[in-house]
Parts: sequence; structure tokens; C-alpha cells
Amino acid sequence: MLIQMSAIGLGLDTTFDDTSVAILRGKREILSNLTLSQYKEHEEFGGVVPERASRKHLEVIHHIIAGALKEADLDFSGIDYIAVSNYPGLLGSLLVGLTVAKSLAYTLQCPLIGVNHVEAHPYANVLEHGKMQFPILHLVVAGGHTLLIHARGHFDYKIIGRSVDDAAGECVDKVAKMFGHSMPGGPVVDRAAMEFPGDEYDFPRPLLHKKAHNFSFSGLKTAMLRFKEKSQSTSSSSFDSPDRLQEDGPVLASFFQSVIDVLIHKTFNAAEAYGLNNISVSGGLAASRKLRLAFEAESARKGVKLFYPPPNLCTDNAAMVTCLAAHRYEAELFDDLTLDAFANLN
Repeated sequence: MLIQMSAIGLGLDTTFDDTSVAILRGKREILSNLTLSQYKEHEEFGGVVPERASRKHLEVIHHIIAGALKEADLDFSGIDYIAVSNYPGLLGSLLVGLTVAKSLAYTLQCPLIGVNHVEAHPYANVLEHGKMQFPILHLVVAGGHTLLIHARGHFDYKIIGRSVDDAAGECVDKVAKMFGHSMPGGPVVDRAAMEFPGDEYDFPRPLLHKKAHNFSFSGLKTAMLRFKEKSQSTSSSSFDSPDRLQEDGPVLASFFQSVIDVLIHKTFNAAEAYGLNNISVSGGLAASRKLRLAFEAESARKGVKLFYPPPNLCTDNAAMVTCLAAHRYEAELFDDLTLDAFANLN
């Protein structure tokens, strides 16, 4: 097969509760990147309902594909390959995207490329900054995963640290919910962290001084629950109201400072241990302004090159998936129609 350097890929991502479709020319030129968030569909349940998520993906995915093609001013004849996240994620949601991707690849008689959704997150930085600078340490702070990845090249990497229980993003969402705020919790906590100094309360920083590079946030979540139980607010303010944020703000800011301190300390310690001068941060929690400022300050202090994507490429999106797939396309790493979906990372 003749591989085109400016090939056009159509990518699908339905790993969790967002339905995303992107069309990418080459490795960086985003022709369209459309995402429909479902969080309002699940808000009344306090979390994502898997069956409801997969049904919603099925309802909207063809409309979003049509919209992406229209925005890119293309039809299916202009597509060179199909990319799809096939793990990890909610199995029912993954199967919607995978089934559509297989159907498209079969109909168009073009390559099918399965993508590890978590592996794709750092490629948001390729879209923003250009060619990946190897060797590099990736911190991925997605909703279900907190990972440190030592990457020596494309498809040549090793996970050197991971969350042993709750991921950082999961912990943030649960603590925000604990204090009565609506999902997603990240923007609420980040708003509090930008408004308040974060030093009013001293909450735990789990595994901060352990030499290993793993993370643990369940103990911090439990500490926040105990704090909440001891200082029950009698406020009648509606959640997410200015009054409510003023009341909870100092607590949430101090909580988030604990999370930031752990992420910063673990990441830069790992970079030093492996002799790495390049660091990338990606994943949904990376959309936090406070976290970005902290990484920028520490990178400047340590003389480390930092790669950080804009907020719209931090959250789940098909553009990053298609970007990783573009590298796999160039290397002729294709899949066939037996490609399966897997819920777990391992």
C-alpha cells in the first residue's frame, strides 16, 4: 500500500459519555473535531449510567459523523483510514464506536486502526506543539486513570507510575459531588482553586514521600468525607451558586492544592529519576487552569521543557485519537475486522 503523508483520517471516540468525531489531515491539521457531551443526561443520577451512555452514543454518532464531514467539506470518498478508540472505557460505549468504525472501514475498503484511548491523550500535544520530543515523560490525568509514562518513541513506552485506587480526576469529581456540586466536578474545583489561596486547610498528600511513582487518592477522598461530616454546613444555598462556592471555596481550594502537590512532586521526581528533560501533561484534569499554572511554574524552576495542550484538547476528543492513528497509519500498523473492544487498560 502507498502511504500518503497527508492522508485524511476519520476518528471516533466513544469511550465514556462523550461522542466525538474528528477528521485530520496528516498528523496535525484538524479539519473538524466535534464532541457531544452527555453529562446533562446523567446529572440526575450523580454519575454516568453505562446503558444510558451507550444508547445516547448510538442515537447521535451518525449525525455527528455527518456534521464532521460537512465541516471538513468532504464526503466519505476523501477518507483514507478509520480510527477508533477500542480500549479502555465503558464496554457498551466502546462497542458503539467500534461497530460503526468497522462498518465504515469495510464499506470504504480502507484501513481500520484501533487506538488505546489513554495512549492517545499525550498526542493532544502533537496537535498543539508539533512533533513529539523523545524521550519524554507523559503525565496523563484522565477521569479514570492517573499515569506516568516513559516514552522513548512512538509505540515504545512503559508505564512507570499509576493510580493504585482512585484516579486524580475521579477523586476531584467525587469530592465536588460530596460538597453538593453538580457534575462534572473539575470546573467547580478549579474555579475555587483560582479564587482562593488553597492554604487554609492542610489535607493529606498520599504517597508524597514514597520513592515509587504510583499515586493514591482514595485516602484523600476519605479525609474530605470525614472533614465534611465534622463540619456539616447548614447552608440552604443551591449547589453551584456563588454563595455555595464562597462557603466551600477555601475547602475545595485546599483540597485541590493537595492533589496538585502530589502530581507535581511525583511527576518531576520521576523525570529526574529517569533523566528526562521533556514532560507532557494531558487528560481531562489537565484542563484545570490552576494545575497548568503549577506545572508551568515548576517547569520554569527546574529548567524542564513542558508540553501542555489547550483545554479543548485535554478533555476526551477524537482529534487526539486520530493523531495517534495517523502515526500508526504512517507505520502501516493496521487492524482488521476482528478488532475487539476491552473495558480495561491491561
